[in-house]
Amino acid sequence: MTFEVVKRQSLVVWLYTLKQWKQLRKFGTVHFISDRLKYVILYVNEADASSIMTQLKSLNFVREVEPSYRDEIDMTFKDSIPDRIDPDLKKEEKPTQTDYKTFFKDLAQSIEQEASEE
Repeated sequence: MTFEVVKRQSLVVWLYTLKQWKQLRKFGTVHFISDRLKYVILYVNEADASSIMTQLKSLNFVREVEPSYRDEIDMTFKDSIPDRIDPDLKKEEKPTQTDYKTFFKDLAQSIEQEASEE
């Protein structure tokens, strides 16, 4: 027996009143309820989505039923604003590589200058 992933479709169900939202549970899984805008996000099997949409439209407390377009929206926002500098990224500091020959030459010259001044 193998596990098969069932494709799900989210539906946006606009209601006249939220009093009967519990009746929507027999059609699918209620994911979110908006009290202010009076809509319900309902998840149903993708194969049954069109028949469930017609059943929901026939209910007297349902204003409108529409499929959610979230699957069609590209949710990668990394390069949505071109030339944006991310403030969270730290600037890469290059390690300072000192040339030891020049360092010791400069050190020797500074010591010689101090010795000649005294």
